[in-house]
Amino acid sequence: MSYSVQQIKFECLTYIKEFGARMDEWSIGMADDPEHALFGLCGVDPERDIWLWKPALSVNAARTVVDFMTGRYRLHPARASSAPGGRCVFMYRRSTTADEDDTIL
Repeated sequence: MSYSVQQIKFECLTYIKEFGARMDEWSIGMADDPEHALFGLCGVDPERDIWLWKPALSVNAARTVVDFMTGRYRLHPARASSAPGGRCVFMYRRSTTADEDDTIL
C-alpha cells in the first residue's frame, strides 16, 4: 500500500502533535529501505525513539513531502537521505530519556 502526499503530511504532523517536542527536534528523509535508513544509518532505537515511515506513491511524491516538512516546518533533513531517491518517507525524534537515565546526580 502506498500513501498520497497529503496522507503522509497529515501522518507526520499528527505524530509531532501527539508526541510533542519542537519541530526542530525531528528529522525527516526518504529512502528505498526505510528500516535500514532509520535503524542502521540514523541510529534510531526502534524501542526507545519515536519514528515512522510511509511508502509514497512515487519518489517525486516522497520528495514533495520532505521538501514541504523541511521548508515549512523546519524539520532537519535526515543524514541517511543524502543519497538521491527513495520512495519511502521516514521521520524520527531522538529520545533524550536514555541520556537522562545515565546521568548521576
